[in-house]
Amino acid sequence: MKRRLGLALVLFASIMGCKEIPPPIDFSEPILLARDTTYVTTDIPTNPEKSVLIEDISGVKCNNCPKAADVAHDVQKKNPGRVVVLTLHSTDFAVFTAPYSDSRDTFNTEESTQIVRTLHQGNVAGLPTGGVDRKVFDGETQSLIPYTTWEARVNEQLDLKAKATLDLELIKEAGRRVIANVKTTFTEADATPVYMSVFIVESHILSKQKMPDNSFNPDFEHNSILREGVTTFSGIKLADNVEAGRVFEKGFTIDIPEKYVMEDCSVVVLINKQDEFNKEVVQCAEEFIGS
Repeated sequence: MKRRLGLALVLFASIMGCKEIPPPIDFSEPILLARDTTYVTTDIPTNPEKSVLIEDISGVKCNNCPKAADVAHDVQKKNPGRVVVLTLHSTDFAVFTAPYSDSRDTFNTEESTQIVRTLHQGNVAGLPTGGVDRKVFDGETQSLIPYTTWEARVNEQLDLKAKATLDLELIKEAGRRVIANVKTTFTEADATPVYMSVFIVESHILSKQKMPDNSFNPDFEHNSILREGVTTFSGIKLADNVEAGRVFEKGFTIDIPEKYVMEDCSVVVLINKQDEFNKEVVQCAEEFIGS
């Protein structure tokens, strides 16, 4: 019988500061209800595959953003099960991201805003842009890179040996409640803090979008939209350091809001770094809730 364990759903909330002075990172953890286990195993996976995160910083009034979305999801389709896409709509770029007066929806979220401001350090010259595993690649000065380079950078990351494995199981309960059981096993030691971030993502949303020819598509299909954080935007700290074979098991209770189409929602989990010099994503996983 499957255990139904969980954590209380805590949505990230912070007071939005001036654009020039990003708010402090919130490292507070959700309340643990039942499942929160860590131990060391000698059964360490050998040559585990790395999955890769693309963060597509987009906007409904950005005419070239559909091109970036096509690139991100084309790369995802070429690498089934190994590429996760998060589409971020920050409130900091209102000229590109503010909803239309006749929009049926808005994709702006505080989580997206804080990821761009803090984890990508807000270095956005224009949209579209984005990052791969939040990594500053050789030859680059920041983690945000042109969408035309995403595929090559993803391929570089896919060739790397994973530093951790990540297993994500979703259990649907009554109503709109989902239990997300997460297990991560570190395959090598890491002397710096590691974090776990969990998000609700929605796809197949029909909403107005400016197109490359400067026309407007009222029924453009938006995918991989970051809707809400189950953890804080930067994640909950797992440990200050880990040894090879360290395992963490956590369970999250997630209530999917009525405004989202549950069948089009997924849960994304990241194992990530969070310090001044390293904000990379170590491993990632996505599971769709389905019908």
